Parts: sequence; structure tokens; C-alpha cells
Amino acid sequence: FVFCTILGGFLAAWTGNDFRNEWLHPMWVDRFGDSLTLRAGVGFAGGALMALGARLAGGCTSGHGISGTLQLSLGSWLTVAAMFIGGIATAMLLYTLL
Repeated sequence: FVFCTILGGFLAAWTGNDFRNEWLHPMWVDRFGDSLTLRAGVGFAGGALMALGARLAGGCTSGHGISGTLQLSLGSWLTVAAMFIGGIATAMLLYTLL
């Protein structure tokens, strides 16, 4: 699965003429620099926030998004709406700050 994911990404970039030989996208280098420690810290903090959110919401995002909404659970619908709102707000912040 992991190998095919990497292979699929490579093929998509290569056939779309968007292949670049770089480890990090320039946007991430501009934001976090080349510091592996800083990038690892930010990644760990993001993972911890996701775990906290899963604990507060009573389950993981996939569980609420797939199972809960199909069962017409109001809590799951509110959680999915909050995930989309949070994702859109985060994307807007990332792209306006950079």
C-alpha cells in the first residue's frame, strides 16, 4: 500500500510535468526553515491536537465522518461541519500568511 502510494504520487507528478527533485515544498521551507527539529515539533503538536480533538469528539474523524453521519447522528454531523470549517479556516490562514 505504501509503495503504491509513493509510486502513484511519482507517476502523477511525472505525467503532469510537475516533477521536482526536492524534499520540501518551498512554502514549507519559507515557513519553517530547514530545521528538522522545528518541523518535527510542529508535526508532533499537530498530532497531539488531533488526538485531543478525537478524544473530545468521542471518536476519530473517519468514524464520525463515515459511520456517524450514515447513522444520522447529530453529533457526527456537527463534528463533520466543524472539521470542514476548521480545515477551510486553516487553509486560508496558511495561504494568506505566506
